[in-house]
Formats: sequence, C-alpha cells, structure tokens
Amino acid sequence: MQLIKIVALSYYTFTQKSIKRFKSNIYFNNQYIFAFIMVSKNKYLYIHIFVSIVFFLISAFYGLLLRLEYVYPLSIKYSAFLQAHSHVTFLGWGFLSTISLISAIFLSDKILNSKIIKISYWIMVICLASLLFSFPLQGYKFFSILFLTVFLLTSYIYLAFIYKKIKKINSFSSTYITTGIIYYYISSLAIWAVPIIVAKFGKQGLYHDAVFFYLHFLYNGFFVFAMFGLLIKFFEKRNIYFPKKSAKFFFYLSNIACIPAYALSMIWREVHISVVIIGVAAATIQLISLFYLFQIFKKLWDYISHKPTLKLLLFVVAISYYAKILLQFIGAFPVATSLARAFKSFFIIGYIHLYTLGFMSLFLFLLLYIHTKFKLHKLGLFLFTLGILLSELLLFSQGLMLHFLKTGFENYYLYLLLASSLMPLGLVLVLYNHIKTRNHQISEN
Repeated sequence: MQLIKIVALSYYTFTQKSIKRFKSNIYFNNQYIFAFIMVSKNKYLYIHIFVSIVFFLISAFYGLLLRLEYVYPLSIKYSAFLQAHSHVTFLGWGFLSTISLISAIFLSDKILNSKIIKISYWIMVICLASLLFSFPLQGYKFFSILFLTVFLLTSYIYLAFIYKKIKKINSFSSTYITTGIIYYYISSLAIWAVPIIVAKFGKQGLYHDAVFFYLHFLYNGFFVFAMFGLLIKFFEKRNIYFPKKSAKFFFYLSNIACIPAYALSMIWREVHISVVIIGVAAATIQLISLFYLFQIFKKLWDYISHKPTLKLLLFVVAISYYAKILLQFIGAFPVATSLARAFKSFFIIGYIHLYTLGFMSLFLFLLLYIHTKFKLHKLGLFLFTLGILLSELLLFSQGLMLHFLKTGFENYYLYLLLASSLMPLGLVLVLYNHIKTRNHQISEN
C-alpha cells in the first residue's frame, strides 16, 4: 500500500512538472500560436500570386479555345466562354493581383492576417473559380449573376477596409491608390444599373452605355491609378529621386480627364456634337499627360538599365499605354469610330488586348518584379510578350488591309491561333518558375 502511494505521488509530481513545462513550451504560448496561425508576408505573396497566375492561365486557355473555334469549329458556346475569359482575366488576374500587391506593400503583417482580409479574399476567389464553370455551362444567367454579385459585394468590403488603412498614410502613392479605389466604386455603379436597364429597355443603346461605363472606369480609373500608384511607391520606399512634379501633373491631368473621357465610350453610336467635343477635350488632356508620364518612365528606365528583362517589360508597357492614349484620341473623331465599329473584330478587340495584355498584364509582372523577389521566367516572359506583339500586329494589320485593300491574310485565323498559343505557353513557364521559387517577400533593394 505504501509502495502504491509512493508510485502515485511520484507520478503526480512528474505529471504536474510535465504539464507546467508543457504549458510554458513555445507551442502553447499564446503569442506563438498566433504567430503560427498568421501567414507571413512571404507566404501571403506566394499564395496570392499563384492564385492570380492560375486564373490568368485558365483564362488564356479559354481565349485559345475561342481562337481555335475559327480554325477547327468545336461548336462551343462562344459568347459564354468569352464571358468567362474576359471576367476572369480582369478580375481573377488583374484585380486580385493588384489588390494583393497593394495590400502586401501598404499594410502590416497583422492587418494582412485580419479576418476581414482573409475571408473576403477567399470568397472572391471562390466566386471567380465558380464563374469558370457557370459561364460555359449556363451563360450569363442566374448562377453567373449570383457569383458576380457576391464577388462585387465582397470586393466592396475588402477595398473599403484597405482604403481606410491606406488613407492614413501620408504619401503621394497612397493618393494614387485611394483614387483608384474610388474609381472602382464608380465603375461598379453600372453593374447595379444593368438589370434595371435590361428589364425596361432591353439590350439596346443604354445597355451598352452602362457596360462601357463599367469598363471605362475600371480600365482608366481603377487599374491606371492603382498600378501607377504602385510604381510611385517603388520610388518612395527606396528613397529614389523621381520627378515628383511630373508625377503630380500626370495624376491631376489623368484625374481631370477620367470622367469626361467616358464620352469616348459613347461615340460608338450617334450622339450630340457636345459629347464629341467633350471626348476630344478629354483625349487631348490625356495626350498632354503623356509628356509627364515619360519623365517617370525615363527615371525607372535609368534605374533598371542593367536589367534587360525589366527593360523589355517597361518598353512594351510604355508603348502599349502610349498607343492606347493615341488610339483613344483618334477614336474621339466619329470617322475613326465608324471604321473601328465596322471592323470590330480587329480594331476593338485589338485595342482591348493592347490594354489588357500589353499594358495591364506586363505592368503587373513589372511591378511584381520590382516590388518583390518574384523571379520571372525569361523564356516564359519572352514567349508571352512575343505572343502579344504578334497577335496585335495581326489584328490591326488585318483590319487595315480589309479596309484599304479589301483583302486580308489568307490564313489569318490560323496565324492568330498560332500567335495566341505562345501566351499560355509562356504563362505555364512563369507559373512553373513561381512554384519552384518560393521566396517572394517584399524586396527592399
């Protein structure tokens, strides 16, 4: 009996000491648990960049499928796949990668790990992943509308949260970013108006005006100000001298022109002469802004002069943006608009891809490279960029040839398919390199 008591007492003493040591162990320290649950900025960037590139790659394959339909008809629902392709490119790749980069650069680790950031981000990802199936299966109907609505409402919450945080930062780059967020909210007003317009007037002129309203303020508002804000932030955080006056003038001129430039999206149909005048004035202001943008690009060019890959990216981004503004100016005149409308499948599609691929996508890759330790696959980037340039050349050349010579390339759609196939191939290599290289934290030098 005495032996049992001794053994029991010894076991109790050992157990108490073990529990005490166990409790004091780092694994049960509340602070450690919180740190363990928290996602580091490196892991945050790795996961978010991975998700965005996967969306972009799937969207690129959808685009390739649409090109294939003209060469080897597969009897797919063309408009349904086109909806999935366009929505996922802008939202899954463009929007998610932009807000992820903004969040990682402007917000602290603690804020990045807040529930509102994590939950809202993954809800948006689920909605966009669902669109990849709902559009091809059902088209623009109940489930697609439901997922888009949930995405939009969730993006409101996410952007409102980071807007509140970034607004407190006293810097010029934060002004760019917050302005871009405001334009996102403005652009989304059209989304809520579309169901009412369709119900009352059908898919007529007013419907197209609403769609163009959304796209205009998303393209020329949110993305332009957000991405150039990230570029300004690159100079600020490294204390690199850059032409601040040029950055301010570019900001003010682009901001002044943004709202009236919506008139350029209305000239596709017959409008009052006043709308044309407003459009021409806005396009002229945008042209003037290019002078100040050149100073900013030149500073970045000088800074990356020893990195050929980045110089290639910057060159194509700059050319694409300048061409975009020049085309908008030309398109402000009804004669040019009529020509573009007559050859929509060449000029308008070419313009959209010029913006989406040449400017937005390559600019995002450039920003990822300079802000983080994201390593671009050189061959992948070259193939992707070559695919863009060849596709743009084919699109605009075919349109011009059909207009002036009344004839075009005999195997145009086959050539376009081959050129377009370079883009998903390049993205596969970029994604592979990203998976292989896990070190993507914010770069400080």
